[in-house]
Amino acid sequence: MKSSDLIETYPGFFVSELREDTLWLKFSGNFFHNVTTFGWRDFMAKYFKRVSAADDVRAVVIHSAYSESGSDEYLRFFLLECCEREIGHFGFSNVMDRYELQRFCNVIDQTILSIARLDKLVIHICRGDVLSLFLNVALASDYRIVTTDTVFHHIFQEIGMLPKGGTTFFLNNMVGASKTRELLLLNRRITAAQALRWGIVDQVVAPQELEMAAVAVARSFGEVPARTFTGIKRLVNYSIRELEDYLAFETAEVTKIGKTSGFADQ
Repeated sequence: MKSSDLIETYPGFFVSELREDTLWLKFSGNFFHNVTTFGWRDFMAKYFKRVSAADDVRAVVIHSAYSESGSDEYLRFFLLECCEREIGHFGFSNVMDRYELQRFCNVIDQTILSIARLDKLVIHICRGDVLSLFLNVALASDYRIVTTDTVFHHIFQEIGMLPKGGTTFFLNNMVGASKTRELLLLNRRITAAQALRWGIVDQVVAPQELEMAAVAVARSFGEVPARTFTGIKRLVNYSIRELEDYLAFETAEVTKIGKTSGFADQ
């Protein structure tokens, strides 16, 4: 597999480009719309397999730029777009459509697992207002850089839903059970400074320095012999088999809530 074969362009969803030996992936648009209209689950799983097979790619930078996927889109997806229509009734029921909810969970699970399994350095960068849903992409990566204006929002609390994508699993391993409960239950938002203090991100930079910081990190890790880096990453990620089991359990719990009568009235 040649790195040039990894160049893809899907406006409003996904764009990739090569810079030296680093592959840059930028996700944008309305994530929730893309989940239901684009075959994202299979696409991303297959794409990351191609990335793994590209020997001339040493690092991957994932840029989450979901300016069109904020709190309003999250609430609309869970409370309107994913609800079952009642036969003979104008409007929606208060029970989530099982197919759409399962598809949503599968897309997230496969994406998170694909990133965590990637045998290359994965750097995640983001800025501005970010749903905690997309924090999971960062937590599955090896190195996380955010800007000073970054704020992660726990929008799931507002509708009585659970965080999806491994949030609890990653945070529990990073900061322990007590701090994880505090972060997810008592904090509606996490600022960049708080994320750095708690070790959730590795670096906080000015907005104009975001991409330059990613380049510097990629070059620093690039000095480590490839075999050594890959071996260390595999050892560090030994618990990935637990992540797979956790995500399946998490999906079952999310689905349970989504099928609860009265969920949309939370």
